[in-house]
Formats: sequence, structure tokens, C-alpha cells
Amino acid sequence: MTAAQQGPPRDTQSTPPQAGRSTVTGRLFRTAFLLYLVAATVITGALVAETYFSARADLERELTLHQRTLERTLAGPLWSLDLDEVAKIAVAAADLPEIVGIRVLDHNQAGEFTRAGDLPEGSAGVGEAPGAQALPGQGLAVSFPVDYSHAVGSTRVGYVTLFSSELVILERLRWHIALLVIAALLKTAILWFIFDRVSRSILVRPLYSLVEATRRTGFDKLEPVEFDPATAKAAAGTEIETLRTAFNDMIGQLRRSRDALSVLNADLETRVGERTRELETRTSEASAATARVEQSRRQVAAALEEAERAARAKSEFLALVSHELRTPLNSVLGFSELIQRQVDTHQDDVKPAQISSYADAIHESGTQLLTLVNDILDLSRIEAGRMEVTPEWIDTAATTRTVVEMMRDPATKQRLSLEFGLGADTPMLKVDPRRYRQMLMNLLSNALKYTEAGGSIRIDGHRRPDGWLEIVVADTGVGIPASDIAIALEPFGRTGDPTTRRLAGAGLGLPLVARMMQLHGGRLAIESAVNAGTRVILRFPPSSVSNE
Repeated sequence: MTAAQQGPPRDTQSTPPQAGRSTVTGRLFRTAFLLYLVAATVITGALVAETYFSARADLERELTLHQRTLERTLAGPLWSLDLDEVAKIAVAAADLPEIVGIRVLDHNQAGEFTRAGDLPEGSAGVGEAPGAQALPGQGLAVSFPVDYSHAVGSTRVGYVTLFSSELVILERLRWHIALLVIAALLKTAILWFIFDRVSRSILVRPLYSLVEATRRTGFDKLEPVEFDPATAKAAAGTEIETLRTAFNDMIGQLRRSRDALSVLNADLETRVGERTRELETRTSEASAATARVEQSRRQVAAALEEAERAARAKSEFLALVSHELRTPLNSVLGFSELIQRQVDTHQDDVKPAQISSYADAIHESGTQLLTLVNDILDLSRIEAGRMEVTPEWIDTAATTRTVVEMMRDPATKQRLSLEFGLGADTPMLKVDPRRYRQMLMNLLSNALKYTEAGGSIRIDGHRRPDGWLEIVVADTGVGIPASDIAIALEPFGRTGDPTTRRLAGAGLGLPLVARMMQLHGGRLAIESAVNAGTRVILRFPPSSVSNE
């Protein structure tokens, strides 16, 4: 083939790859590392807080032990009003590492016998009531009466208050907290290095090798791509290796086509007739190729439609999960900020009951987060085919009653009637006990969520004539439109009814139950209508039902 036939020469000089990561891998690296950094910060903070409160509880127990010793030691000197001995005992107690100060009052708490050590500021009113008390400066005080036992009974001879400082707790935890922080920083640095190496070796280097080979390709230069050993090892078994193989196949086909074209060009003048017949053959092959191209086009269009559907599903999933995660996290942050603000401002009117209510709200939000994460993990295992069930024979009525009793307190708080209808003659079931309880908990939680105050929830069970066992959870809630039942059984599916849209939930309960029933060889059925309640039926096959 002549130069004119080949066309203008191609610029085969390649541009050197940019240093560092590509835009895609850089974003992937930053996102993954940021998520890990947030998780590591939260976990480290939780560990530090748990260590602090554990040390504070230990200090309170130690002060209680010292209380018992001082009750016996001070009873005699206070009875005999030997104030010198009382002062010596107080000084000895103040020398203990857990105690920074001690104050001894008379039996009416009207006068002070002695004091020793450093009494914290704001401790003037501390000691009027027995027990452990938190000081305004985050210290700790333990007050207790001292009674002297004699032949006719016992007589109160004084009151003692032990003071401990926040510095005692911090001194104990200094190295522990430092080790936690150092470990977190070390793990972060190691993960940074691993992410950096992996992103470079697995994605950037193989992709640039393919780009350079593509730029060098021309009619007179059809060379396959061969990775160096390190790049080949990184790309082995990945889509990049598949892409390289496809590229090399294309190069091989182009080589064969080029050689064939050269032969045909050389014999063109002498083999016109043969060329004509060959062209006819190629015409039929072209028709077949056109058909294949059309088929490929349809496949690409179908793949594109599937990709768009997956993208929409991903967007809906991210929007829903981000909302479900953000709501309890906002609750945790809000209530913890209230607690921190009250502590930092040293408010004297902080009530334990108020703090307890904040802690309950934080615990409830944390439990909601844990439930959502566990449901997502369970659904992922099922979709990946990695969830296994371990069936064993269980007492159906007893196991079901246990779950009902666990949900009775939440039902009572919502002013709902929760009824148990399984009799002692309910046959035994061969199921995974943990998954069976999880299915019932999900169904009862849904019923509680979508049933208004004053409604009722009932769970029944019976064997059908064909041998199948049905466990039925029925409620008088808002119900589901018949057209939306299929949506409710899809992961993260939420019905379009505004009444149910406003309620919290990720849409994982029913899909999880349906898939767990499939793992047990059973089926899930739903009977519902708007404002007419819902009946969810678990149907177990005869092979899982006892005949006794």
C-alpha cells in the first residue's frame, strides 16, 4: 500500500502521564479516607469517653471503701470529742492519692470539727445530704454520717465529707488516652499509605499503559499491550486486564485484516474474478456483521437503560440512607451538646432526671442507627448469597411469646393492644431461631410504627390442611395500597402514601423478612388496604413443621 493510500501519518508521540493519581482515583481515595477518618475519630472519642467514665466510677467505688474505713475509725474519737485524734485521722486520709480534702462536721452539721487537704471551690454546701455528689468543677464528693455503737444502740456523732479532684481521674488516664490517640494516628497514617499505593498500582499505572498503547496505534504500527510484571500483577483478574485482552484481540484482528488487504492489493490486477467472488462473499459477511452490529446496539441500549435505572436506584438509596442516618445523628449531637453546655456552664439546677432523659434519647438514636446498619448488612449478605441459616427444632409458641413480650413495653407506651394468639398445640418449627425472632421483631416493629394510638396488634398461628404452617401478624394501622405492596417488598422501597411517607424507616424490614423466608424455603404474603390494617403471613413448608 502506498503512502497516499495509507493517509496522513499519525502523531505517535505520547504525552507522559501526569504524576500522582488520576482524577477518578483521587476522588475515590479522598472519599474513602475521609470516611475512615470520621469513623476513627468517632471511635477514638467513644473509647476515651468510656475510659473516662469507667475511671470516674472506679474512683467513686474507692471513695466508698474509704468511707467504710473512716466510719469505724472516727466513731470513737468523735464520741469522746478527741478532736486531736480526729484531726490526725483526717490528715492521714487526705494523704491518700484518691482524696484531696476531708471535712468533719458535728452531728447536727452546724459546726465544723476539722478539715484537711484542699477543699474545692463551691464545696460549702456539699455534705448536707449523704451519698456521692458531683461538684460544680467536675470534682466528686462523698458524704456520710458517723454513728457510734454502744450498749443501748447507736448515736450519730458526726458527718464526714470526702473530696476528690478531676485531676485524680486525668492523672490515671493520661497515658491511656495518649496511647489511644497515638494508635489512632498510627492507623490513619498506615491506611493513608496503603490507599495511596493501592490506587497507584491497581488503577493509574494499568490505565496509562493502555492509553499510551492506544496513542501509538497506527496502520503500520499495530503492537499489542504488554504490562510490566508489577502492572500485570496489579491488574490480574480485574476489568483492566479484560480491557487489555480485548484491545490485544482487536490489534490481532487489525493485523490479520492488514495482511489480507496487502495480499488482495498485490493480486488485484490478476485475480479480478476471484476478487469479485470474494467481494460477494464479504458482502454477505457484511450483512451478517451489520446484523451483529444492530444486535450489539440493542444490547448497548439495554445496558444503558439498566445503568440509568441503577443510577436512579443509587441516588434514591443515598438520599434515603443519608436522611435515616442524619436524623438519629442530629439527635445524638443535639442532646450531647445540651449535656455539655449544662456541664460547661456549671448550672446548679442540672437534675439527674434531665440528664437521664438526654442519655435515653442518645441511646435510642444510637440503637436506631445500629438497627439500620445491621439491616443493611443482612440485606447485603443475602443479596451476595453469603447468609446461611442453621435450622433446628424450636417451640413455636414459646419462642413467639418471647418476642411478643419484648415488644409489649413499646406497645404499651404507644397505647396499643398487643395480643398473643398461639396455643400450646402449635406444632414445632425447624428454623434458624435467631432469624425467626428477627423476622417477628421486624414485623411487630412495622405494626407498631404504622398503627395509631388506640389500635391493636395480634399474632396468631395455625396449620393449613396442606401441611403448611402460617404465622400471622395483623394490625389495625394505616394499611398499604394494593398497588404499592410490590414496592414495599423491594429494598428501600417506600410507598407513595403521604401518611406512611412521613414515618421514619429505611424500607428494609419487609424485604429482609421476604428474603429470610426464601432461605427457609417458605413464602411471605401481605394482605392490606388503606385504613383497613395489614395482615403479614409467614408460610413455612410442611418439611419444616413437626407432625407431633
